[in-house]
Amino acid sequence: MRGTIQQIKVGELLNYYENPRHAIGSDEEDTLKKLFAAVGNQYMLNLAEDIQKNGLLGNQQIVAVYSEDRQKYVVYEGNRRIAAIKMLLDPDSFGFLDRATIDRARRIAQEGGIPETVNCYITDEQEAFLIMERVHSGEDKGRGTKQWTPREKEAFIVRQGNKKSLSYLVSFHIKRYFDGFDITLVLPFTTIQRIFNNREVKNMIGLDVSDESTFTREKMQLVIDASRWIASEATASGIAVTRLFNKARVIEDTLLPWIRDYMQNCAGKAGKKDDAETEQDETTGTAEAGDAGNTDEGASAAADSGANGETNASDQNDHGAAGSGATGGSGSGSAGGTGGAAAGTGSGGNRNLPYFFQGLQYGALNPNDADTHGVTAVCRELQLFSDRKLVAACPIAAASLVRAIIEQAIKFYSKKHCIQGQDKLIWEDIKNITKLNRIIDKYKQNLHNYITDINMRQYFMALFGNYEDNIDPLNWVIHRPAEFQLDAVTLIELPKRGLLALINFLIA
Repeated sequence: MRGTIQQIKVGELLNYYENPRHAIGSDEEDTLKKLFAAVGNQYMLNLAEDIQKNGLLGNQQIVAVYSEDRQKYVVYEGNRRIAAIKMLLDPDSFGFLDRATIDRARRIAQEGGIPETVNCYITDEQEAFLIMERVHSGEDKGRGTKQWTPREKEAFIVRQGNKKSLSYLVSFHIKRYFDGFDITLVLPFTTIQRIFNNREVKNMIGLDVSDESTFTREKMQLVIDASRWIASEATASGIAVTRLFNKARVIEDTLLPWIRDYMQNCAGKAGKKDDAETEQDETTGTAEAGDAGNTDEGASAAADSGANGETNASDQNDHGAAGSGATGGSGSGSAGGTGGAAAGTGSGGNRNLPYFFQGLQYGALNPNDADTHGVTAVCRELQLFSDRKLVAACPIAAASLVRAIIEQAIKFYSKKHCIQGQDKLIWEDIKNITKLNRIIDKYKQNLHNYITDINMRQYFMALFGNYEDNIDPLNWVIHRPAEFQLDAVTLIELPKRGLLALINFLIA
């Protein structure tokens, strides 16, 4: 540690005019104006209110560097916090804010507890830059801060002794019953909560959050199959699940009939099984005793079957799960069955996941639109590779398509969405950047202002935060195929690690 902790008056702190969150400011007022525009007035008010109630977090020091030229300390890390405190200390000096925001800041300040001096870590610019990079550049192979996923947040809440949510219980018990299968590979954690915590849906399935015994294997199989069906409906319609099932009435009108049919189908199969077993008992009599002499032969057949089972599972992991994905009909068999989602014994959780980019949702794209033509063309070929399971046969072409969809999807999204708080398309920031790694760097620097969905930001950083691990190998395949190739398993697994969900979000 090079610096020291010092108590600095807020009035002696200047906001960093080259803060990556916004365009470069010309002076202190212009910097604050750009910061509020980039972050959003409501978010800044939320932060100000949290500081008034809870103070500054003890583990996050303001990082500042003394400027000889300006005779004040420049804040390198903690610009939002210092700006929020300045607003509370003197709301009327923030004339660029609307009256409602100023009035709200004044009411928060009247509650008291606004610090006029703050603990700051005073250091040199080199270390300040290092701290900024570690805090804001994502996990970075373990060097930086790793954000919690929605499920990890829920686990934290539960472990503090708070009530378990339905999505937490569903995820926990599906993993317990089905060989560690992760239901969030089918539907996002928050979507599971919204759909299956619907009162009518929950009552029909028979789930009670206050009674974990209601989360039986059979009911979790139903949830898996229903989730698969929901995902397939979204894919078929070309609409994201979050948009297709976004209202309670829609969820009830669509899902309840499916659950009713599913349960009736299960009951019918159970009845036929009981009848068959009864008939067998009545007609075979001592068949079991008569077959006892064939024990060795039966064991040998079982061993052969087991060996074949391992071979098939291996083939599916190498070439994708044949017949995987959701089906429109109901199925009550084991999780490894055709209509199931979780893995059969010995195959792991990936057995029935979609192969490569099956589930790519591009039906709403207009191939005749100049901004859409490129991404549509790549999507079509990815769909072809997925449907015909061509990755193992054509790994170089598959790698080229994966890299192409990443670049085309990001560019498409950039042309359709504005920077948060600005009347300016993201495309204006990246249109002159020719290299994908530089485009991704630009996104990482401005991720909160480019992508407002927190789950998608987490996917983005998980996939692209380690650019050299996930994307550079795709470039090597294209530019140096004689020296480097990716195996089919690596390519097939990449979409399952969140890339498919992120691409669907970017092209929605």
